[in-house]
Amino acid sequence: MHRYPYGVTTILILSASFVVLCYFIPSTEHSFAINNTSNSLSSLVKQGPTKKVTSALNAIVPSINATRLREIPNNIAASVEKIKNIVNTTANDIRNSIRKTINDIGNTLSSIGIALAVIGSIVAAAIVILVLMRRPRLGLDKHSPLVKTIGLVAYLIDDARIPLNLRTFEIIYKINTVLVQNKGWKAAKNCKGILNIGNEEVKVYWSAFDERDSMTINAHSLEYLDLFAIVDGEPSEIFNNLSDNISKLKNYIADTSLRESLNANIEAISTRYKSAQDIPRIITQSANYGWSIPRERYYLPMSKAETSRPVMVNGNIPIEMVKQITRVIVTSENARRLQEYITILDKPADIRGTAIRL
Repeated sequence: MHRYPYGVTTILILSASFVVLCYFIPSTEHSFAINNTSNSLSSLVKQGPTKKVTSALNAIVPSINATRLREIPNNIAASVEKIKNIVNTTANDIRNSIRKTINDIGNTLSSIGIALAVIGSIVAAAIVILVLMRRPRLGLDKHSPLVKTIGLVAYLIDDARIPLNLRTFEIIYKINTVLVQNKGWKAAKNCKGILNIGNEEVKVYWSAFDERDSMTINAHSLEYLDLFAIVDGEPSEIFNNLSDNISKLKNYIADTSLRESLNANIEAISTRYKSAQDIPRIITQSANYGWSIPRERYYLPMSKAETSRPVMVNGNIPIEMVKQITRVIVTSENARRLQEYITILDKPADIRGTAIRL
């Protein structure tokens, strides 16, 4: 019985001691921390604001290795640089990829455009060739001219009582003709010829009797265009022969009755041919009479209006006009206008009577 109360008492004493220790130890640590903080804060009051904060932080935050603190910005900068490099590399790759794609597309489109252009050119050329082949093409044959001989009457008296050699007098002319070719694959319709000398134009005619005014020239064919006729020989010599013939005619009609009917015609002939200048050297055709010496109807009185008409309208080309620019023009209903320059000579260049130089 005495041992039991003693043991209980011992346990109670130990428990009380434990409780006291548990109470005083934290209190002591708390007091110690408060004292330390108070001491630190009191020391900060004596320092400047920056040092106060730094000291306070140093007092509160545990100390860190200074070397590691210096490495942090470097590590951050290196990391940022790596990120920047990665971004730049990615952006460059994207730009290069886009640029390559655009270049590839451009090259492809260029190739397609070139191919289309080549194909279009071939097609256009083929169409042009077909059109040109189907279209008539007029041109002068460089082997021209051809020369034909024709005798034109200077006068004609239709009276059987007069000998034939005195009734008429012919002047020989050489017709200079050019060949107009159609080199196309289609007929050239309604072709008409013009001789242009200086500022004057005169219509010229085709050699065909049925189509003198206008001509249809078939494909790969040619037709003859008569440009002008030049006198064969010297006009002075021709005038002398003509004057001699007129003198014989006057002497022959000594009979009074014959003279009364023919005297007016003989007088008109003498008036018409007074000198060699009255022998036309270069003439063209007339729409109504074809090849004829201009003013052949000498026995008809000419009005003042007729004498003032341009000489080329009357079919006479003055010799001074051949020095001007001369062109042969052929128009057509469905062919391009033909225009070739030529030179008309003042006298035949050869025995054939050629007076054209192409």
